Amino acid sequence: MDNRTQRERDRSSGSYPPRAALADAWDEHSRYVGFAAGLFAVGIVAGVALMVAGYNLLEIIQEVVGEPLFPDISDRSRLELAQFLLVNNSRAYLLSILGILTLGLLTAWAMVFNGIIVGNVGAFIAGSVGVGYILVGLLPHGIFELPALFIAAGVGFRLLYRVGQRLRGTRDAIVTKRYLYRTGLLVLAGWLLLVVAAVVEAFVTPALLEALFADRLESMGSST
Repeated sequence: MDNRTQRERDRSSGSYPPRAALADAWDEHSRYVGFAAGLFAVGIVAGVALMVAGYNLLEIIQEVVGEPLFPDISDRSRLELAQFLLVNNSRAYLLSILGILTLGLLTAWAMVFNGIIVGNVGAFIAGSVGVGYILVGLLPHGIFELPALFIAAGVGFRLLYRVGQRLRGTRDAIVTKRYLYRTGLLVLAGWLLLVVAAVVEAFVTPALLEALFADRLESMGSST
């Protein structure tokens, strides 16, 4: 008996184990999560293109708003840094879901804008200190953080689609108890990925950079 058949039997019997509910939630949202990842990829391409054209977005944004896009966190302890990252990423996570209140425009813009920033800043850093440095600096926590944000956006897009179905009369209710249950589990799983990402970015990434690029970090520090 495959997993899908077992889940169908669980639903028909009135039981809905968390594992089956989470699998159903992923089946329901995976297409929308993929759409969010596609928007992010488009943003990355745009960000790299802006770099090639000579536009450094961090400098431009700093000149416009009068302060850096990313605050100085060098004086924080590792634990404080992890807490800071988790709080900020949790806000972005929640906003991606609540983007339904803007008909998904805020969520879509967040995916594209974050992609543009990552593509642009990553390309500039890679050009100055090397691709290896940027990969080590981004990948360890990015493999957890980005899927989490895509999940949040996917939940927002899927909820918006369910609203559209209800308005067209093809769905009886926008949300049901089972929908809230399984989607809540998916949202929780995504947020736990953010917890892992914050810990990795605060504790693992700096250690890897120091171990692999100690000379480069020393030269960068002496030049500032």
